[in-house]
Amino acid sequence: MTMENGDDFESALRGVGQFEGISFESPPAILHVKILSGSDLYKTDAFHKKIDPYVEVALGCDSSRSITRLRGGSNCFFNWSVTFPFNPAKKLHDALVVTVWDQDLLTKNDEVGRCVLPINRFKACESKERAFSGKLKLVHIGRLSGREKDGGFVDIEVYWEKNFIFLETTNSQKNVFETPSGVVAVPLPLNFCVTNFNTMPGIAQAIVDKGKLSEYSPFRTYSLRLWHIPFVFQGYTKGWNRNYKAAQQIYGNHLSCKAMRAALRIQNFIAYSNDHHTNNSAHVHEISGMKTLYEMLRSYDTASRTDRVSSPRYTYVIMPDSHMHFSITSKNVATDFLSKHALHAGASTEVVYSGEFFFDQYSCQAKATGKIGLVIDNNSGTFAPPKDKLDLLKLLMHLNFGTVMPIFALDREDPLLKKLSDANGVE
Repeated sequence: MTMENGDDFESALRGVGQFEGISFESPPAILHVKILSGSDLYKTDAFHKKIDPYVEVALGCDSSRSITRLRGGSNCFFNWSVTFPFNPAKKLHDALVVTVWDQDLLTKNDEVGRCVLPINRFKACESKERAFSGKLKLVHIGRLSGREKDGGFVDIEVYWEKNFIFLETTNSQKNVFETPSGVVAVPLPLNFCVTNFNTMPGIAQAIVDKGKLSEYSPFRTYSLRLWHIPFVFQGYTKGWNRNYKAAQQIYGNHLSCKAMRAALRIQNFIAYSNDHHTNNSAHVHEISGMKTLYEMLRSYDTASRTDRVSSPRYTYVIMPDSHMHFSITSKNVATDFLSKHALHAGASTEVVYSGEFFFDQYSCQAKATGKIGLVIDNNSGTFAPPKDKLDLLKLLMHLNFGTVMPIFALDREDPLLKKLSDANGVE
């Protein structure tokens, strides 16, 4: 089964030098990790009554984090799950690393504690009934003293299952690539997208407006964990564009630049740290394939319910922690500011990739084939991602969202980008 846009998996790999001759195998199993709760968590800040904890889980190069439990305190429920590709037959030196962090607004997040679960502890847990479950002790390392302290406990459940998903589904649901050496079945990840419904005024925008708090309609931000970023980009990151004036105003050394970065971090925290367990301002969606992502975004797009022929445009950043942050972009000044890449990156100086995307719904090709496609580019002045990495971006999208819907990864100057943008009425 080939990709819908005419490229097969091996040719996509051959497009980039470092992937020549690479062997990509279907993982035989999926590892399930569930963090149930935390207890007696170390209090990192003596001036606040309750910490704002979140959990980060890593297996080898892949990692994921939960959303923040605002005011969760030292005893809280996470009830958060994540999955990883897993090969129990290999002698892996990696371990499952669980870290609890305390989210801070103005300063660097504090590490509450961390624990390491060797793979041999759950290598025999080949079903949910045989899962490893129990409390793991966290170790807190003092920031100044470097001494070990009790960091509390996390209640965890770990098991794995054989990867039968692609043998039992129909062809249209598979994420498989046909290569000369045979068919490669790549897991179609069950991603979790957190949709935040934000109603607070923009702090960073207020600085731009010289202290006047802007009033604008509530906006949505989206946070989606992606798989395979370390495999595809091989540790590559892109720093901020030092030749871009707007980026200089954010990342420069002047006092006003530092104030802007602090404001962006606060706004990023507000935009992405809403907790769906404690309020109704955030919702979690299961994303399995490009169609479910499209349908989720379309359900929020009021313009799609009118007779107007247009596709909304989204600004995105892909972060080194495997998260893709994005929101809709429009001509509304405040909304457009809040969609800028520095805000989505939390004023981070580096990202993996960034740009804009929209869905091709109305072009001649989309109408002729009846297939909606993803159009994603590198249009980011703040980070200026190079066009020679677009093949990697396209491969990353295919690995995460499948091969059924076409994906166009285009340079910001590509004439096809303007043609598709005009055909879809993208503002």
